[in-house]
Amino acid sequence: MSSLDQTDADLPSRWPALALLAALAGALLWANVDASSYTNFLQHQTSIDLGLPQVLSSTVGWINSGLMTIFFLAVGLEVGHERRHGALADNRHALSPVVAALGGMVVAAALFVIVAVIRGGDPAVLKGWGVPMATDVAFALGALQLLGARVPSALRAFVLALAVADDIFSVIALGFTGSTSPAFTWAILGIGVVVLVLVMRKKVVTRWPYVVATAVLWWLMARSGIEPILAGAIIGVLVPTGDDRLKPSTSTSLLRPVNKISAGVVLPLFVLANAGIALNVSPLRHAAPLTTFLGLMLARTLGKVLGIGGSVALLQMFHLGGLPRGVSWRQLLGAAALCGVGFTVPLLYASIAFNGRSDLLAATKLGLLVASLVGFLLGVAVIVGRPNRH
Repeated sequence: MSSLDQTDADLPSRWPALALLAALAGALLWANVDASSYTNFLQHQTSIDLGLPQVLSSTVGWINSGLMTIFFLAVGLEVGHERRHGALADNRHALSPVVAALGGMVVAAALFVIVAVIRGGDPAVLKGWGVPMATDVAFALGALQLLGARVPSALRAFVLALAVADDIFSVIALGFTGSTSPAFTWAILGIGVVVLVLVMRKKVVTRWPYVVATAVLWWLMARSGIEPILAGAIIGVLVPTGDDRLKPSTSTSLLRPVNKISAGVVLPLFVLANAGIALNVSPLRHAAPLTTFLGLMLARTLGKVLGIGGSVALLQMFHLGGLPRGVSWRQLLGAAALCGVGFTVPLLYASIAFNGRSDLLAATKLGLLVASLVGFLLGVAVIVGRPNRH
């Protein structure tokens, strides 16, 4: 067992995932029983002023763009470990999740556009082409966590890397969709922090300098207008992993407490703040909302599976990459279905694309919820349907 596996063994295998399910149920119940109370909780204005954008002034803003940095730090630490010692150490296997992320995004967007065109080509609906693209890493990994030992570590590392690449590409695409431009002075200072970490990782083996670097980079990215939670993933990948697999590295020793905070506090709060969707089907009585709903359903379920699975198959065909070691096609396709689970980034896209169209936004929320449930059930059924044979 590697040091990373030992770290994971410190946590009960199912309670973090069960906490996610409890938070999901609580959010849905709260939003449908007392919608005004739920909205007031999310939009409660905080008194903290660090010169940050307006998005960080509310409870939901601090959860999504603040606390989630801790989760992405854990993601980066694990990807860095796997890149040095694990399933991603082979460059061909490291390429696969990046290409798979792009494939999943492109095919999902294409299927959404195809459905919109077939059903009349409403320009308002077509603006939502970017809504189904992004994978919510928290939900995808939470779903994998529910399956415990049935999920090989190589598959989890693959999904981690895929989701991080997906988030980076999504932020880039969102930059073209949104109306704001990055503040380059702050962005350049952020690059300086990354360069400093690259230099100090050769000498510094204590944990706290990397925690401080994460906080500073987060603040600079927030000031620059770039999604700040990615600071966690960036610094996490750069934390030293060590050459001796038998001796705990800086990365491993930092991952242990970060994992506990992420699983026990951050992810349940994230789900509670983002999964409160009103179960209202009345908007689907009209053509444009129904088209949006159907497009999302097809894109988030079939699109993600075809895009991710097809990309890996092409890489394998041309001997440029392929399946992670110890992972079967069945497991990969099940994980691809789980990548259709999620709300946050797609809802962010929808709020921009469907600005002023509350009917399309309501259809988007319902479509994402139903597609997430279908993707979760399909992914679990595929992965655990029968024992994996090699």
